[in-house]
Amino acid sequence: MTGSTGSIRIAMSASTALVALISAANASAAEQAPVATLAATAMSAADETLDAADRATMGQIHGVVTDASGRFVNGAEVRIDSSNIVARTDTEGRFRLTSVAAGSRTITVSYIGLPDLTQQVNVQAGHSTEVALQMGQTDEGGTIIVSGARPIAESEAAALQMQRSSTSLINVVAADSIGRFPDQNIAAALSRLPGIAVQRDQGQERFVSLRGAQTSWTTISFDGINVISPAGRTTRFDTIPSAIASAVIVRKAVTADMPGETVAGNIDVRTRGAFDYPGFNLAGDVALGYNDLGGGLQYNGAAHISDRFFDDTFGVLLSASRYERDMVTDNYEGGWTLRPDGQVWNNNSQNKLYRLTRSNMAFSGRLDWRPSPNHEFFFNSVHTEFRDDEMRSAYVFDVDDSRNGPGWANSATGNTPYEGTIYGVEIDSTLNSNSSRQRIFTNTLGGNHDLNAWDVKWRLNYTRAQDDSRGPFGSTWRSPTSQLLRPSIVYDLTDRTINNLRLYETIRNADGTYSLGNERPSITGTELDYVTMTRTVSRAQTDAYTAKFDVTRDLTLFGSDTKLQFGVQFDDRTKEANRLTLEARPADLAAAGITAPTMDDFAINEPFKGRIPLRYNFRYFSSDAGAALFDSFIANGGTRVQPGTTETNFYKVNERVLAGYLMGTSFFDWGNIVAGARLENVRNQSDAFVQTTVDGATAFLPASVSSSQTMVFPSMHINWDVTPDMKMRLSFNTGAARPDYTDLRPNLSIDDINETVSGGNPLAKPEKAKGVDLYYEWYMPSRGFFSIGAFYKDVTDVLFDIEYNQFGLTDFDTPELKRSTYIYSTIGNGASGSIKGIEVAFSQPLEGLARSLGLPDWMGGFGFQTNLTLNDSEATTPDGRTVALPGASDVVYNVSGYYERAGFSARVSWQERSSWIDSLGSNAVVGDNYWDRVGRLDVSMRYAINDNVEFYFDANNLLDEPGVRYVGDRARVIEHETFGARYMWGARFNF
Repeated sequence: MTGSTGSIRIAMSASTALVALISAANASAAEQAPVATLAATAMSAADETLDAADRATMGQIHGVVTDASGRFVNGAEVRIDSSNIVARTDTEGRFRLTSVAAGSRTITVSYIGLPDLTQQVNVQAGHSTEVALQMGQTDEGGTIIVSGARPIAESEAAALQMQRSSTSLINVVAADSIGRFPDQNIAAALSRLPGIAVQRDQGQERFVSLRGAQTSWTTISFDGINVISPAGRTTRFDTIPSAIASAVIVRKAVTADMPGETVAGNIDVRTRGAFDYPGFNLAGDVALGYNDLGGGLQYNGAAHISDRFFDDTFGVLLSASRYERDMVTDNYEGGWTLRPDGQVWNNNSQNKLYRLTRSNMAFSGRLDWRPSPNHEFFFNSVHTEFRDDEMRSAYVFDVDDSRNGPGWANSATGNTPYEGTIYGVEIDSTLNSNSSRQRIFTNTLGGNHDLNAWDVKWRLNYTRAQDDSRGPFGSTWRSPTSQLLRPSIVYDLTDRTINNLRLYETIRNADGTYSLGNERPSITGTELDYVTMTRTVSRAQTDAYTAKFDVTRDLTLFGSDTKLQFGVQFDDRTKEANRLTLEARPADLAAAGITAPTMDDFAINEPFKGRIPLRYNFRYFSSDAGAALFDSFIANGGTRVQPGTTETNFYKVNERVLAGYLMGTSFFDWGNIVAGARLENVRNQSDAFVQTTVDGATAFLPASVSSSQTMVFPSMHINWDVTPDMKMRLSFNTGAARPDYTDLRPNLSIDDINETVSGGNPLAKPEKAKGVDLYYEWYMPSRGFFSIGAFYKDVTDVLFDIEYNQFGLTDFDTPELKRSTYIYSTIGNGASGSIKGIEVAFSQPLEGLARSLGLPDWMGGFGFQTNLTLNDSEATTPDGRTVALPGASDVVYNVSGYYERAGFSARVSWQERSSWIDSLGSNAVVGDNYWDRVGRLDVSMRYAINDNVEFYFDANNLLDEPGVRYVGDRARVIEHETFGARYMWGARFNF
């Protein structure tokens, strides 16, 4: 049978399976019966396909592949001469070939940068043959050469090998040979891959955008189990330290065995296990450093220990890590508004001066039990926590206040939007101390079973995600009403890098006009009036339960070697949010006989830690003193529960997903085809309170809304091995990003006076996508790599903030009030959108080139890596505008050069992304809100004194690139923030 005939037949077979599955879904869209019967149907078909006579002449091969140092080789491709099926080694170097024709067979093992290894194996029918294979460079006598550690090259080779051996479109960040990652958190590590852009919060990588898509369109999983982030469907990757991972796999084109709840792709964090190492292993990392801005310290500590027991049938791994840094930021912000004269004027300027302590912490453990070679059980538990303790001193100069006279937004006075003088400006200040924590606690019990012709995998998972806020206090202060007690301001906003405001005393002239007095050196701790003090405690918690069952069988289908895979999955997720706020207003304090405080009551005398030229002085505050002050208010009866806050912020959303899939991977002498479809039934139940008016008083009524939807996600991936070193990949895929839980809540506020309704939208539909990818990959014999690819996604039902002419629901109508006809402001599905673009990646160690040119050996240690992504996205807003999708940069690129020789390793890297829309503006003339282009320069160095100990130095953000947001025009800055460079010195050990 020719390859082309085989490809046609297998495509027809896959198409038939998809049609059958889709037909079943359409026949009972509101029912779940198709999912329940899918596994039984697939199993029966597989049994009928495999002829009994064939079984009697077949055997199996089980093997382990190691490198020259005895470490397990992950991702190596294993082929046998009697079949087109390609096996891949796992993290333990293991592989298995089933349904192997009996007799003498030749095994070939391939891995990037190493010569292919071939070995003869005698296969006996009905038996399993065990083999041990060792790969590596050999000398003239055939002896394998053990070379020195090259962490960058090892990490890159491991990542590329996993990518090459995959049957779908992926990118990988892999730890080096002893488990070291190049970056502190997962988002930072991912930022070096093609097609990935990160969004930072106060200089730290937080959100990930895949190929120009919105951050909420990317899902995260641990060892193949999707989890919900503490922030909801928009995953915060700063919650996850890289120390817990052995590899991170970015799946840009999902397959049918993966949940369909994604538009852009999935990021899978692969954790460690005891069987990943040949025996006992103890490794760790200790480091200390500082931040250039503010001089705060940072430290990092991580370790894991593992071993095997009872004749290698039982394995235990424990790990822990913690990273912490004290930092400050230089921040100023502003607002811009459209005036009747058609000009856009600045309406407020503020300095937000942060002092922060941020930390990542993780604990993980894994137990493995292998009672026999064909059966294994495991329990894996991971706990991560991101903690942010933040003190913020903010001073807002409210220049558009109506009491400011004719100076603001009045060109007749000589003022312009960027330069001028305003008299008697109101200062609004907030002094806040907040402590927030985002946690993920995920636990998986699972098993893998080799039942001769069948492979069975099952997983039971419980995940808890928490987003907690434990604010010690927040406080608000404001200038007195008299203009003479307020400063006058001379502003100059022509330099977008600074907030140039000079404060002066305000003088009223005899004719009623105002003039400038002496320049004011500071904002004192007594000149602003007390407005309120609060303490908020909140928690949003998601409890998720997952049951997953997968079956795989090797068989011959229409003359082609095929892996048939099918399975079912059930997810039950509940997110509940609660909030309580205590407040101490002036009236509350007065009623309790308490004197209103001043800023000086909890101020401290510390010098300003930043470098921004403020032009005025102020005093920092003490978090402990402020918390003690609020505690005294509570103890003396000077506080109350803030009305309505608990009710308006409560919601509970339950989501149940029952899914089934059928997928086949057919192998040919030219490559393989993966085709399948996934059927998902989603049921939502949302509960909250509706704020309304009853008999003239505010009331909160319980509301509950439910919905159900069934969707089918077909996919096909064609992988053509043009040559042993070149691949072409063509992918067709589908997915849907469901609305976030905060969007699905039925928290509604009904205003009968203005006849409006605002709140969540429990009936919002998923954003659906259809995509196609075409990629060329060249894995060079010189260990270099080149790829170029094009991608396109068509997205429908894109979610936007939207205003509907009518609310629609009659649940809250009364005989007197037809609230179903009110204007409804919420999130809603808009029109369609699209993402298209090109990715290019190239990496090349220069060792081979240096050798061929006869250059000295030390010159072979150089190498470089680079990638470029060009995006073009658009979506139609509810008001008919065509805009780029929020979060999408037109250009994203990375460039890095490195050197590795004689135990020394160094890397210099630069990342840059062009500007992108942060959010849509409310006024077309003022414009949308953008993040400006941003780049980052990092340097790292390592020196291994032996196989067990190395020292390292990391320097991040060396150019102190600012984070800048603007509205409409780059000159109209709404936020400018710098963070300073960071330096870290440390040591790693591995035994």
